[in-house]
Amino acid sequence: MDRNFIKRVRYEFIFKSHENFQYEVDIDPNTLEHPAPLGQAPEWTNLEVDKCPHCPLNPETSEHCPLARRIAPILGFSAHPAFESVQLKVHKDNMTIESQTTVQEAYRSLIGLVMATSGCPHTGFFKPMAWFHLPFATQDETLFRACATFLLFQFFDPVEPESENHFTDLKQVYEHIHIVNQHIAKRLKKASASESTLNALTILDIFAQSFLPTLNQSLQELSFLFRPGVNEVSFDNP
Repeated sequence: MDRNFIKRVRYEFIFKSHENFQYEVDIDPNTLEHPAPLGQAPEWTNLEVDKCPHCPLNPETSEHCPLARRIAPILGFSAHPAFESVQLKVHKDNMTIESQTTVQEAYRSLIGLVMATSGCPHTGFFKPMAWFHLPFATQDETLFRACATFLLFQFFDPVEPESENHFTDLKQVYEHIHIVNQHIAKRLKKASASESTLNALTILDIFAQSFLPTLNQSLQELSFLFRPGVNEVSFDNP
């Protein structure tokens, strides 16, 4: 991977009214984060406004919630009804992934990427998944990607279990994300966010909560992919 190469993911929303809205997320290869938007930040993005109870950030060094700060620019473009149909094109890595979907699902995909690369300490686990962003991932695909990411963290950082970027409990990752989702929703309500944006966050939270009580059961549903002999290939002549 070229550590000097900034990865750009561009979301293009094409509405039936022919209105076109584009949003770019530039991911730094060293931090796996995208920069905060320029300009004055809304008051509801201040760190102490509906601050998550498990937030480790200090208001003396972090004036704004990094996640709220990065979601704020999206709100001005999300006034379309939640279930309105929209053509969504996601441009990344010299490819375009396209889907005809609802506004709330389109914003769910974009906000998920923004969350993962926002710099929020509790979304850091998802940075590698964001680098290989899959815009329209199903719940099963997300489960597979999350478990693979979890195992790779254990592989690359097995010696220092107390280090900041080490994740020892996948359920705990999602428990923390659930808290983040709840408090970001409170902020968005203060900002009078549209129904489509709030619904997008709700869908993300449903995804997160679905991992908590049935993680082992969900993994069992994927176990058929790894049973001995399922994908056995023979190079012998019949």
